[in-house]
Amino acid sequence: MSSLTDRERATILFQKEPEEYPLIEGSIVYRKSFFQQLFYTIFILLLITVVLYFAVTIGVVKKGMNRETLQHQMAMNRMAVNLIPPSGFLTEQAAQKYSETLIDGTDARMTIINREGSVLSDTSEDKDSMDNHFFRPEIQMAFRDGWGSSTRYSSTVSMMMLYTAVYDDRNDIVIRLSQSIDHIQDDLDRIYEQILFIFIVVLILGGILTVLIARRLSATMSSVKDVAGEFAQGNFGVELDVSGSREAISLTRSINAMGRQLQDKINTITYQKNELLGMLNSMREPVVLLNHRLEVKEMNPAALAMLEPGDGLSYLGKGILQVMKSVETCELAEKTLKTGEPQEAIIHYQDKDVYLQINADALFRDEDTPPTVLLVMNDITNIKKLEIMRKDFVANVSHELKTPVTSIMGYAETLRSGALEYPEKAKEFVEIMFRQTRNLSALIDDLLTLSRIEDGRRRFHKESFSLGDLLSSAVSLCQQKAGDKNTVIEVECAPGCQLSAHPVLLEQAVTNLIENAVKYSLPDKTVRVRGYYKESHICIEVKDQGFGIPEKDLERIFERFYRVDKARSREMGGTGLGLSIVKHISQIHGGRVTVQSREGEGCIFTIMLPGDEPAELEE
Repeated sequence: MSSLTDRERATILFQKEPEEYPLIEGSIVYRKSFFQQLFYTIFILLLITVVLYFAVTIGVVKKGMNRETLQHQMAMNRMAVNLIPPSGFLTEQAAQKYSETLIDGTDARMTIINREGSVLSDTSEDKDSMDNHFFRPEIQMAFRDGWGSSTRYSSTVSMMMLYTAVYDDRNDIVIRLSQSIDHIQDDLDRIYEQILFIFIVVLILGGILTVLIARRLSATMSSVKDVAGEFAQGNFGVELDVSGSREAISLTRSINAMGRQLQDKINTITYQKNELLGMLNSMREPVVLLNHRLEVKEMNPAALAMLEPGDGLSYLGKGILQVMKSVETCELAEKTLKTGEPQEAIIHYQDKDVYLQINADALFRDEDTPPTVLLVMNDITNIKKLEIMRKDFVANVSHELKTPVTSIMGYAETLRSGALEYPEKAKEFVEIMFRQTRNLSALIDDLLTLSRIEDGRRRFHKESFSLGDLLSSAVSLCQQKAGDKNTVIEVECAPGCQLSAHPVLLEQAVTNLIENAVKYSLPDKTVRVRGYYKESHICIEVKDQGFGIPEKDLERIFERFYRVDKARSREMGGTGLGLSIVKHISQIHGGRVTVQSREGEGCIFTIMLPGDEPAELEE
């Protein structure tokens, strides 16, 4: 535990806010006082409130005046429609006379428009010089809804105009009235002047009230600041005078009580701070804090995620053995608690098949307080599994290489020992050595291919090509082996099937499947190769009529060097890597490979790659 004085501990918790900060020699920057901050805050809030209030008021008044004007003009408009003779207007002159008579003595303008948008009459302009009005907003609305309105600037009279239109269904015409709304703005200007005067008066009165409130509160806060400054210097005996308003009295009493309690709480706060810092510094890894009885005191989210799903609070207070279910972890914590020295161990949790590297540290408070134990865990499961895979891979490669090499060395030794004197035997031995060398070369080629595919740094260029062409090419590569067994290879592909992939790699994957199908099919049988669309995928299916694969081997069939029948596979020249190559080629294209098989009924291998069916094929 750190040996801090009372003054230093208090300084950690209470930092006095200095009133001035020297920036450069000869210059000092002053912060705003509490009075200024409080005054500005209250005054700005008051200003915002008043502005919003008057803004809303102006908006309501303006909206009401506009609505009243619109209602008045619409009433005039509907009256004009109702006054139209039932027989309508027999001539355009009659319509013009009707319009002029109706608006006589007003400043309104009336326009009559027919269904085609042509102007039949207008009281302000020559109807023959006016363009078609069908696409005016108010006209469109009137023909559609029975009435319409629009407010816009008129370039003819150079002022804002309100247009209202009402549809006369008896004569299939629209009566439109237009009137200047500049008088509304004049009325609003007078209202604005009155509101501005009231606004200034309210603002002045509010400013005076704000000054009074800010002065009273700042006086109390000034006293609180002085006492807090004494606390920051380690002088906890200073107290405030209990006076003023009820809230001020409550505040001063609380501060006085706080000063008396600070001395007792600083030690606890310092220790808890060390605990929390230890937890926070290790948040990326699972962290568990244990008390001296090895019970869980705290744990971070990573530790909770590692344990069984449940409420994190349910683990608090439980023993580490009950929580982690590991005797090794419990022993590690006990050793750390006894020795007080950091400990490290790698522990395998078999229930979850997880390897954890655990670092344990003891946290001390003082001589009279038992230490706690901090466990920091690092999941190294992937590293361990990679080590196991590497060992298995090296062992398998060594075994696969040793078999042909041993055979070649044996026959070579036999030839060197005198078998060359027997030409027939020598020829037989050379043929065997050639086959073993060919198998060895195929194994090395497959290893190199698999290494290139698994290299995450390599980028394979994709091309767009026909699936049918790829299947035909792959089948042609396998025709000779199929002919040797009198096996027929049938190819079927959906028309127009295009895909984007690495053509060489995908051809190798398909070739591997076809070669396996030919290799493990019985003589005089048929291997079927299909290409088709299924559920947003392009599928390549290879079906044989061979021995089939036992169900227990299906899950491992794509592992490196895994063979269902090792003797038969080696006899037929298999390397044990063909299906693994197919799997990895499918994966780098964003797809997968599946197998269906029953023993004695053959196998169906399917490569599924992302790809949508063309629209013309779907139709």
